[in-house]
Amino acid sequence: MWAHGLARRVRSKVPPAAAHRRRNLLIVHLDGVPKALLDEAIVAGKMPFFSRLIRSGAFHLEDAFWGAPTSTPYFQAGLLYGMRESNLPAYSWYDRELGRKVQMNVPSDALEIDQRLRGAGRDSLLDGGGHGYFSLFRAGADNALSMSTLGSFKLMSRSLSYELMGLSAGRTRGAWDFLRSFGMDTWQSAREVVRWSRALHDWRHEQSFLLSRVLFQRLGWSFAHTKALVDMVRGVPAIYLVFGNYDEVAHRRGPRSEIALAELHRVDAYLSELYAMARSVERPYDVVILSDHGHVDSLPLEQRQGVRLESMLFEGAHVPLSDDVARGLCEGRSLPEPDTVARAPFKPVVVECGNFAHVYLSGESEPLEARTLLARHPEVLARATRSPDIGIVAMRRGNSAVAVVRGGVYGPDEMERAPLAPEYSRRAVADFLRGLPAMKTAGDLVLFGEAVRRGGTVGFAWEFGSHGGLTRTEANSLVCWPANAPVDLSGLGHCADLHERLAEAYLEPALRLRWVQ
Repeated sequence: MWAHGLARRVRSKVPPAAAHRRRNLLIVHLDGVPKALLDEAIVAGKMPFFSRLIRSGAFHLEDAFWGAPTSTPYFQAGLLYGMRESNLPAYSWYDRELGRKVQMNVPSDALEIDQRLRGAGRDSLLDGGGHGYFSLFRAGADNALSMSTLGSFKLMSRSLSYELMGLSAGRTRGAWDFLRSFGMDTWQSAREVVRWSRALHDWRHEQSFLLSRVLFQRLGWSFAHTKALVDMVRGVPAIYLVFGNYDEVAHRRGPRSEIALAELHRVDAYLSELYAMARSVERPYDVVILSDHGHVDSLPLEQRQGVRLESMLFEGAHVPLSDDVARGLCEGRSLPEPDTVARAPFKPVVVECGNFAHVYLSGESEPLEARTLLARHPEVLARATRSPDIGIVAMRRGNSAVAVVRGGVYGPDEMERAPLAPEYSRRAVADFLRGLPAMKTAGDLVLFGEAVRRGGTVGFAWEFGSHGGLTRTEANSLVCWPANAPVDLSGLGHCADLHERLAEAYLEPALRLRWVQ
């Protein structure tokens, strides 16, 4: 009754969408939520609506593996564009083509990368009239509410009236009720930031975190949720809605912190409203709920050792490189002589991406291969491979890639015998190594923090929840879809597989993928 009433009100205020497809699709992306954590919330009764969907048999819920790295840019390139080799190694990296560091929370950088992906000639799930909310990439959406569109003032100014259309008619709470709740949330968030900062004696990131709590997690999500309801009434054929609140909080407070779990439980009520509207409109929507990766506890290296990763790699005490590592990296080739050739100056770049890091040792357009690293940077290799806080050191070897694990060198087909900590996913490590040779933007070395406790790894950035690494928790994603939908989303092994199945079921023939990479 609530959904039918809201739909009547919206229909009286806004026009229907021009584009149509055979079936409508709503994708709700729970950013950073591991399948195991969602299972726990269901069992504990913290997500009653979602639990009813699954237990009634109306929806299927399964584990999913989307490939590595376990990061949002990589996942969205696969989901939206169907790309298996998107060359997106993390949320931030040093881009050899641009000659600078890029970050996906910088709109101009997100726009640059979105144009690069779009230029590859791929069709998107949002082509042909779709809408996206809080995605990194616009990916052909008709609306302009992605990180990449924020990089164009002209685009945003032109789309302002369109983005606000139907917002007043689609509101689900009164103005006074919303303002009172918003004010209380802001006050509680400010108090929590002060408490946390005093406990750690560190205020880094706290100002931006408070702004995120107020502007993004409260105002931004309320806006996106309301607009998605309006879109369904209008009949927008495909809607991609990203719920990033849990991910934002998990980075700063940890994935199992009280306020992170509160954000996960909070989304249950929003899902019930979205589902009610999806079933009530004239042309119903198939609702697909998924996550892109999990979150693992992150124990900052700086807190453990008192130094940043860059200092440890380039200023640490001299340690010899293991002979076994050197021979393994050469793979039967002779050991190289030290390389003393003069080259253009290049200051090494270390990009701390959470519990993994990309290390760039050369300004050359191509990444360095293992034998070249041995000749030019044996000290860096020695410090990285001997550090007890670094569990995996990955690099290219010939036409493939290898991982140095506890003094041994292992290729992607040798992971079963590698002495990895139990927290690591052997499947994710092998998948990452297979993709590394084609990932030209990745560092010459890619370092992964050691798993030092159950559910926790060393982190290189100053954060307390991380993803992008290769643990079982981070690779433990989920996908949930209606039992009566014209698609089976079980048994998927890559996010590009998810794109292909959704495109076959929901894209019109003229909009389907023109070629497979």
